[in-house]
Amino acid sequence: MKKYLIYIILVTFSAGLFYSCEEEYTSTLNLDADVKIQSFSVEGTEGEINEKNKTITVTIESGSNIDLSNISPEVVLPEGAVITPAITSNMDFSNPIDFTIVNGDVYSVYTISVTEQFFIGFLGTATNVSGITEDDQQAAAEWFFANYDNGKYISFDAIKNGEVDLNDFRVLWWYNDAERDLPAIAHDATVLNKMKEYYQNGGNLLFNGYACGYFWTLGRLTNTYNMVIGDGAGFENGDTWAIGATIGAHDMTSHPIYNGITFNQDGDGYQWVPIIGPGYREDHNYVIVEAAGYHGYGNGDENAYAVFTSANKVRWLGVWGGIRDYFMAGVMELLPTDEYQGKAIYQGIGGFEFNQNAAGELNPDGVNPYQSNINLISKNSLNYLSQKN
Repeated sequence: MKKYLIYIILVTFSAGLFYSCEEEYTSTLNLDADVKIQSFSVEGTEGEINEKNKTITVTIESGSNIDLSNISPEVVLPEGAVITPAITSNMDFSNPIDFTIVNGDVYSVYTISVTEQFFIGFLGTATNVSGITEDDQQAAAEWFFANYDNGKYISFDAIKNGEVDLNDFRVLWWYNDAERDLPAIAHDATVLNKMKEYYQNGGNLLFNGYACGYFWTLGRLTNTYNMVIGDGAGFENGDTWAIGATIGAHDMTSHPIYNGITFNQDGDGYQWVPIIGPGYREDHNYVIVEAAGYHGYGNGDENAYAVFTSANKVRWLGVWGGIRDYFMAGVMELLPTDEYQGKAIYQGIGGFEFNQNAAGELNPDGVNPYQSNINLISKNSLNYLSQKN
């Protein structure tokens, strides 16, 4: 314990005279006390301590099935130190927690985070990422791997040959803009069985474009609706294409896939988000049309919404921008069922292109001013599906 000499000058003024005196005091503050956390662990996994930033990060391996809201950590403190809040069983680490360490007269504050390491798989028919040739799939892959350190590429052949265990992945993303008829390898019995088993056991799926057809192959969707499936090279168009998030009388803008999205709102309250500007577009839709009529209702009949969402066990999240009734469905969340315990997002609207073609006279450089909306909806979808069911 250090002692500090403190000199206090007392000054008084009286009748123009100056008086002063000095007194010596000895402080007993202990400024050398240890307030460093020596270790912090969760179920045997040691946290990484960063003393400079006063942070501790515990990363739990995938497959541990740990509940971040119910954790019993262990901490080792210096002699005499007290931590607040106290370390107890059943602590909620869904979000980082600030802990204050006090030892005598000194203290420090640590921010402690507990996360579970998991992986997201990017599906494709190519052997590896560099083998992807379709321009939108290539652009989607580039964006994904630039933003997700936990992303891994999975070829369908690797699934068939047993080179990958799908159970290691929290989400599988298949962005298929190449062919309306799904590739034969996706229909291979071994691949199909593994994909179906993954989905049934709680694995989560994000399918874009033609990949949406795989929901029928997997048996999750069974109704034979009329479809608009666009293919071919595409065309030049001067319109801005959008996703409408007002489904008839239902405002779906608060769904997690739209977090942070700035919506345009029409005078009647209809909300929509632009996704591709004027220029060349491929228009590769994979959407349901005449949805209300299939169930025997008019397009504006509220019963159509109720029966469509109930029959398919979905949340109806998006339509072509401008559609104000129950005619079509282009974006859906497929809810878990008794048979299929995973969550899934169906994104079949054709304007959802990761690479607007550099062609034509309207937009020869192929710059999409709304690409950030596509990126954010994709990010939100992956993050939402990454949450444990």
